[in-house]
Amino acid sequence: MEYRERPPSPELAPFVACVWTLTGQAGELGDALQPVLPDGHPELVLHLGDFFARVDASGRAERQPMVLFAGQLNGQLTLRPSGRLAVVGIRFHPFGAGSLFRVPQYEMVGLTLAVRDVHWALAADLERIRCATDDVDAAAGMVQRVLAAYVAVRGVNPTVRAGTTAILRTQGQVSVETIAAHAGVSRRHLERAFLHGVGLSPKRLARITRFQRAVRVLEQADGPRPGTVTAAACGYADQSHFIREFQELAGCSPSAFMLRSAQLTGLFLSP
Repeated sequence: MEYRERPPSPELAPFVACVWTLTGQAGELGDALQPVLPDGHPELVLHLGDFFARVDASGRAERQPMVLFAGQLNGQLTLRPSGRLAVVGIRFHPFGAGSLFRVPQYEMVGLTLAVRDVHWALAADLERIRCATDDVDAAAGMVQRVLAAYVAVRGVNPTVRAGTTAILRTQGQVSVETIAAHAGVSRRHLERAFLHGVGLSPKRLARITRFQRAVRVLEQADGPRPGTVTAAACGYADQSHFIREFQELAGCSPSAFMLRSAQLTGLFLSP
C-alpha cells in the first residue's frame, strides 16, 4: 500500500491544503474496520478502484459514492475498504470547500455525499476523469485542473479565513474572543460566519486542532508518553480534560488509541 501527499497547484493553494493519493489492496489492511478522525478539513474524494463502505455504530455498512464530498467530522468515522484501492483526495483548508460548494457548510457536517447531490456540473467532470484513467497520479492532475475552473475567491469570507489561520497557527490555543477582537466583529457574528463557511464553530475547530496536535504527539512519541506530559504540551488544563476530549473525538481513550493498529487512522490527517 502506498499513501502520498503533494502540495496543490498554485491556483488551488488558497483553498486546498494538499492533494493525496492511496493505492494498494484492501487485503493488505486485514479485516479490521478503519477509523478516520476529525481534523477540521473537508474533503473531495474520487475512487478509481473499488468502493469504500461507511460503517455505523450498529455495524451496518453503507456503500460510499465513488465521487464524494466529506463534510467536517465532529467525531470518528469508520470505513471498510474493498478490493483494489486507487483513491485521489482533495483536502481543503477548513474554509476552502465554501469556495466550491455554495451550500452552508454546517448542513454537511458528518455527511459523505455524492458530489452530484451538491454540484452536478462538477460531478459530471469528475466522472469523466474516472472514465478516462485509473492512474491516481494522472487523475490528481486532472482533478486539480477541473477544480481550478470552479473555485471562487468570493466564496471565502475573509474574517473566517483570518480566524482559521489564527487557530491553525496557534494549534488551537487561542480564544474566540481574541479572534473576534482582531477581526473587529462580535463573538456571535464570528460564530455565525464560521458555521456557514467552515461548518464548525471557531471553538469547535480550535478543539479539533488541539486534538490533532495531541494525536501527532502520541504517534511520534518514542516509547510510552505520560498523559500528563501530552496534556500539558498540547494546552489541556489537565490530564482528565485531555482524556475527555480525546474520548469524544476519537471514540476511545489515548491509551486505547495507541494500541489500536488501524492503518487508515490518520489517512485524512496532515503529517
